[in-house]
Amino acid sequence: MKILNSWLNEFGNFGTDVEKLAAAMTSLGLAVESVTSVGAPVKGVVVARVLRTERHPDAAKVHRVYVDAGDGVELHVWCGAFNMKPGDLIPLATLGTTMPDGRVITPRGILGIESHGMLCSGIEIGLNSDADGILILPSTSKLGVDVFEALGVTADTVFDLDVTRNRPDCNGYLGVARDLGAKLGVKVSAPALDKVKKGAARSLKVLISDKQRCSRYNATVMSGVVVTNSPAWIARRLTNSGMRPINNVVDASNLVMLELNQPTHAFDADKIANAFKIRCARDKETLVTLDDQTRELAITDLLICDGKDMPIGLAGVMGGASTEISATTRAVALETAFFEPSGVASTATRLG
Repeated sequence: MKILNSWLNEFGNFGTDVEKLAAAMTSLGLAVESVTSVGAPVKGVVVARVLRTERHPDAAKVHRVYVDAGDGVELHVWCGAFNMKPGDLIPLATLGTTMPDGRVITPRGILGIESHGMLCSGIEIGLNSDADGILILPSTSKLGVDVFEALGVTADTVFDLDVTRNRPDCNGYLGVARDLGAKLGVKVSAPALDKVKKGAARSLKVLISDKQRCSRYNATVMSGVVVTNSPAWIARRLTNSGMRPINNVVDASNLVMLELNQPTHAFDADKIANAFKIRCARDKETLVTLDDQTRELAITDLLICDGKDMPIGLAGVMGGASTEISATTRAVALETAFFEPSGVASTATRLG
């Protein structure tokens, strides 16, 4: 379990004494495996706009990216990532910048053409753990401004905890904060909840065929949803927690899970036939999961099905591709349930 110091402090005034907090957690049986600094500003990394990209006939693995860092001067930079397009805002490490790994950015020639800086991924500037391509910044970021200033990022600390099987309550921030608060004499407060405005009734029946495997299943439908990217602060929290941001709906679900240790799952409500049915799988029944893998199931696996008895999720393990949240989703059915832990673990282990 990865715990961000700044996020932990939203549950109580625990302070920033890293050694004190690590020692207290370890004394509670929450062994701290590592302590990592993230988000420490790197001077010289600024917001730049991609103007165009250009392939070179003799360079298959890199291309030239032309950028504007706010001063109207066109700079060209060699880059091995191909995930940006004209108009995107990205981090540019300018010449003379000292990177977190000690490298100093200098003019570097490839095929006789110099590169005037370096385009950066999140991990290269210590912003998060994402090494998959160049970091795409919010479209509202101002050209030429320090990237960390543009994102409102300050230095933070991540505690990586080894949570043992007998302490599942500490797989979320609230559980860790409660224990730590009792140890250090800090008052702990749970996140404040806003009242939800109830709209026109839209019901989905819940039918549970095996109440030993699923003792509780709640679902609510939210309409008028607009699926988009999450704000930068949410994406940053998730990446520093070892999770990949997907979209605002899925990310909110994961954020709540990390805070309260209560997994939830979001379905596209318009793709569900009138009901949730929780039942055991039939032998060799199949389900295409969110990772686009066709899973062959066993009778010990617990399924979430719709009103037509079509499988739409593996209980407590993974959702189905047929009801995945997408850019066209306008209504979300949110699941929160209690599934028998040993059954969930058995299915997850067998299916990898």
